[in-house]
Amino acid sequence: MARDAGILGRLSCPLAFGLLRLGTEDRPTREEAISLIHQVLDAGIRILDTADTYCLNEKDLHYGERLALDAVQSWSGPQAEVNIITKVGMARPKGRWVPAGNARQLREAVEGSLKALKCERLFLVQLHAKDTRVPYEETLIALAQLQREGKIEHLGLCNVNPPELRQAQRHFEVMSVQNELSVMDRSAASSGMLELTQQLGIPFLAYRPLGGHAKVEKLEKNRALAPLVKRHSRPPHELALAAVLASKPHVIPLFGARRLSSLRSSLNCLCVELDEADLSALYTKISFEASPEALAAIAPRVVPSDLPKLLPNQGPVPGAKESTQTPAGPEEVVLLMGIQGAGKSELVEAYEAAGYARLNRDLLGGKLDDLIPQLQGVLEGGARRVVLDNTYPTRISRGPVIATAHAHRLPVRCRYLATSAADARFNVALRMFKRYGRMLGPEDMKELSKSDPNLPPPVAMQRWLDSFEPPALDEGFSVIDELPFVRRADPQLINKGLLLDVDGTLRKTKSGELYPTTPEDIELLPGRREVLQGWLDRGYRLYFVSNQSGVASGKLTLAAADACFARTVELLGLPVEEVAYCPHSAFPVGCFCRKPMTGLGVQLMIKHQLSPKELVMVGDMDSDEAFARGLGAQYFDAAEFFGQ
Repeated sequence: MARDAGILGRLSCPLAFGLLRLGTEDRPTREEAISLIHQVLDAGIRILDTADTYCLNEKDLHYGERLALDAVQSWSGPQAEVNIITKVGMARPKGRWVPAGNARQLREAVEGSLKALKCERLFLVQLHAKDTRVPYEETLIALAQLQREGKIEHLGLCNVNPPELRQAQRHFEVMSVQNELSVMDRSAASSGMLELTQQLGIPFLAYRPLGGHAKVEKLEKNRALAPLVKRHSRPPHELALAAVLASKPHVIPLFGARRLSSLRSSLNCLCVELDEADLSALYTKISFEASPEALAAIAPRVVPSDLPKLLPNQGPVPGAKESTQTPAGPEEVVLLMGIQGAGKSELVEAYEAAGYARLNRDLLGGKLDDLIPQLQGVLEGGARRVVLDNTYPTRISRGPVIATAHAHRLPVRCRYLATSAADARFNVALRMFKRYGRMLGPEDMKELSKSDPNLPPPVAMQRWLDSFEPPALDEGFSVIDELPFVRRADPQLINKGLLLDVDGTLRKTKSGELYPTTPEDIELLPGRREVLQGWLDRGYRLYFVSNQSGVASGKLTLAAADACFARTVELLGLPVEEVAYCPHSAFPVGCFCRKPMTGLGVQLMIKHQLSPKELVMVGDMDSDEAFARGLGAQYFDAAEFFGQ
């Protein structure tokens, strides 16, 4: 029954105990909880799973961690064998569960866990959940930084899918995965997570192995377990735990309990021996295997040895003249991939000019999978040079293209446009302004989504970033060409521009509100006019760039916002070329004009021919700084800028 659990050691008792129900609502007394944990440890369990938020609310943070430490330190057994693993990435405002994945929140959580567990380095920290308000990349980078600083020894993930696991591995070695798994919820198996973690040698902690406290009673009626219940004469929940334990050799069921009777009942699963007949009967009704599509996506693919060889960076390039002779490039299927706005359009035009057949979902309609029958038809019709230009963020989205090409004895070249998110958003905003002369709002983009699919909303671009898996040769590519994005200088952009945030940078309210709703409430901050006059004397032109989500929330009318800006210009007493502001909602961000999105900056640059080399942004928030970075502008914090 012993099981190798990677960094968690070789477990003689292949179970883990979760402290969630000992720290949250309806929890037992501290003495009762510690006594129960002692029973857990006496039974041979050596993994205690907790989190900084296993508590009642934000005033009770780290209760579960302190409970685990006190229980271990007061236990008479071999304390050094016990691993306390914890999680960060959630918050408990007023008892609610809210994702908290920005760098500041993660750092505060880790610092608090270090104090609660009285250690200099946390053994294993798992990301509790993704925060959809924060780019996944930022969360991963923050965790990797904490590990580099020596605050965390090992990092793991919870509630993730294969693309998210692979994305995390670009930043740190993932040492554990904790996902839900039971006979009632096998999505971790069908999605390929069980198979992938087994391939990578990552222990899989299966939480809610009985389906969750609220669903335990449903096990009584579970048809898949019925034959095993009859044969072994044991309660269904013991057999359900045994089934999860038998699902894969790297799976460690993670269960919880508040009472000693429940603990002992769960431990009885270790006495259940499921033989081949039991498992065969079980697997006729349920499966712990990956779906064929998921299995194909995660399995390494070997390039057939008889395919034509490809050379790196071979084939058409942007700006190539149309060829009337033999199409340039070898016989191949080219998969152009990258985030929306990466710059695929110009490159695919070169391929079309060279005679390649093009397949694009936006042009042909339907879903990405609908292109596969069309690819088959094109190849069966005799085409030997085909290009597909779509976003293709994941292995599972790219797999059918590769399989189809190989079936027709053609190699596949991947051309990955490694355009940053900031550059891609800039490109989309630029495309939007050139087509419509302004930054579109969320409703406008929704209305135009069918007629103009090349204007993806920010949420679509974020989904691509969150799911992105870098292309790899073991997918079956013959060659991967990674193409960095280089922005061409526009010779028409020659003017100097000084972009200014407004609230907190130039003005404040007399009432103390965050932003004014009437012109009478505006007060100009000191020293602004004198400093800005110096920049005007150096040839710079002034522009306001502001977020005004009060319009969307109904606290501010457009007329009132305009009047407040007019009063600010009047108080400033200096020429302001244009006031650009975003009236849309602060969350979720559905437009490209709300800072840190660069849409308003792009609009001003093109309208007023502002050179990015002569562009300066002044603000007082992180979003202002990110806005400047996205434009390639120099950034000054308002306090520093006006203090000079």
